Amino acid sequence: MKKPIAILLLIIYLFNLGGYSLVFHYFIYQSEERFVQQLEQNRYNESELVQISIPLHLPYLQNSNGFEQIEGSFENNGTEYNYVKRMVHNDTLYIMCLPNKQKTQLEESKSNYAGKVNDFANNKKDRESSSKKASPGAEYNNTIAEYRFITLITESAQQNDNGAYPLHSLHSNTPEHPPKFSC
Repeated sequence: MKKPIAILLLIIYLFNLGGYSLVFHYFIYQSEERFVQQLEQNRYNESELVQISIPLHLPYLQNSNGFEQIEGSFENNGTEYNYVKRMVHNDTLYIMCLPNKQKTQLEESKSNYAGKVNDFANNKKDRESSSKKASPGAEYNNTIAEYRFITLITESAQQNDNGAYPLHSLHSNTPEHPPKFSC
């Protein structure tokens, strides 16, 4: 009876360790594939399209005859977008995008789940409550490092009665002039 419980706990532990990421990745991939198929079949609402205008400063740039279909996606402020079509007109690139609501929701769910499993402060209320739990002034506690430099004195340097070391004993014996080389 104890062995199946241990196996179940191990499976739950492994899922929480990283398996959830694979499951969410699979669902996000599937939703992305379905969304791209809808875009390719032109099954979307034109009123939901978002236009992005990017100035282009390229010489000899030719205008497009109209919009052409493109693929790709990006994320902006937590919202996932898919490219639908693009057009170049008068030194400006116009990109029409469609918000991918299902992918946005899955990414947000993945983030929330990961935060709860890993005990992260994910939302604003959690961050405020966790910052209140810290001791007051904790952000100002800096560790102070103290250094002491110890000088090593050679045996040839002997201390005088007044505590000073004679200079002649602190340097090595070198010739007064460097050797001359003949070419």
